[in-house]
Amino acid sequence: MTDLMKAVDLRRHYGVSRGLFQPSATVKAVDGVSFTLNAGQTLAIVGESGCGKSTLARLLALFEEPTEGELFIDGKPVTQADAATRKHLRQSVQMVFQNPYGSLNPRHTIGGALEEPLAINRPAMSAADRRAAAEA
Repeated sequence: MTDLMKAVDLRRHYGVSRGLFQPSATVKAVDGVSFTLNAGQTLAIVGESGCGKSTLARLLALFEEPTEGELFIDGKPVTQADAATRKHLRQSVQMVFQNPYGSLNPRHTIGGALEEPLAINRPAMSAADRRAAAEA
């Protein structure tokens, strides 16, 4: 069975300037995260403000590149993938944010909210296929 998502020692470090006469510093936003997510499982990322949750989410959604480590989606390596492969894999990842008012539209049903990304990212998909995928 193929893992839906697997992270191996993911790291995201940022170089920051500390001033004109100071040496630059490194902020370790994500430093060594590993997990395996299989079908039927849910992954929740919790922690205090500033601990790297959003940075990790951006790495997993392929918005940013990791400084080190490996990420696999559906068994395919993401870190060395070309742009076309990354674009295809990006369509299989979605974040649900903590603030439900920012994430969910109260005028949509849950089914409609699940179908909307499919309508945007897969315009050739029929309405019946979107509904079936949302119900699965």
